[in-house]
Amino acid sequence: MKAIFVVGPTAAGKSQLAISIAQKFGGSIINCDSIQFYTHLKIGSAGPSDEDLKRAPHYLYSYVNPPTEMTAGKFLRDFHDLIETKKDLKFPLIIVGGTGFYVQALEKGMYDVPQIDPQLKQNIEAEIKEHGNEKAYKELTDFDPETKIHINDAYRIGRALEVKRAFNLKMSELKIQSLLNDDAETKLKLPFPSIKIGVDVDREVLKENIAKKKKKMLKAGFIDEVKSLINEGHADWAPVNSIGYFEIKEYLAGRIAESDLEAMINQSTRQLTKKQKNWFKRDPDTKWVNLQSETAVAEIMDTIALFLKSV
Repeated sequence: MKAIFVVGPTAAGKSQLAISIAQKFGGSIINCDSIQFYTHLKIGSAGPSDEDLKRAPHYLYSYVNPPTEMTAGKFLRDFHDLIETKKDLKFPLIIVGGTGFYVQALEKGMYDVPQIDPQLKQNIEAEIKEHGNEKAYKELTDFDPETKIHINDAYRIGRALEVKRAFNLKMSELKIQSLLNDDAETKLKLPFPSIKIGVDVDREVLKENIAKKKKKMLKAGFIDEVKSLINEGHADWAPVNSIGYFEIKEYLAGRIAESDLEAMINQSTRQLTKKQKNWFKRDPDTKWVNLQSETAVAEIMDTIALFLKSV
């Protein structure tokens, strides 16, 4: 059993390379993109097409329903449930995505945070939405005066309050308790060898790819998709605040002109790709391939073949 990570910035061509790897070596494609986990986000998430799904088996795509919000901890639990229960899962696993923190969590493991009652999560989210961060932050700092969480970080404030109310523990105490559990790290860490392939293209090509991709999304009904989500009461759902969805919400609210919408989505996406590249470039073990070079692609396929043959 082995795994191949395919990582890199949005619009670089990760998904198509992953499919090419799956077709050449067999295996299953596993999602590691933070937006493609969600249902109802077909267009804006650029999830696999029906044709892609026929070319290779795909898992952990489009399965998280509103109002549930994905976390790295939930992703790790779902991943391990998959490999432990899916008896016909084909190897190698080809883990593809641009969400660096999720890739790192899966590759290196993280402490095991127990599941928290969804109703408690919803109650805390509603409190913060109604009263702002200040009241919730005071509750947190009264309980944990040494917290490093900033008052403006509503997500982490909420997460810390969930742990406080559910387990009467500080986040630091929860981490320590989890690590004292002998199998906490080994349970969540990737349990077999892996190789990491970084996908990159020239800057101008990436810029052009982004523009083409976003134009295609808008023509496919991206705005209508956002309207439907809003009409169904999901305007405040976390993925609907991701790039593209957020800008369209602003456009529908009259805060962005129609003539500026596409350019603003492209700009936000380019900013994201810069952050993604910086994240993945930190890892010296990542083997980078420029998909514009047939020679480079052939070489990376040879590297994968050697990895899969190694003991």
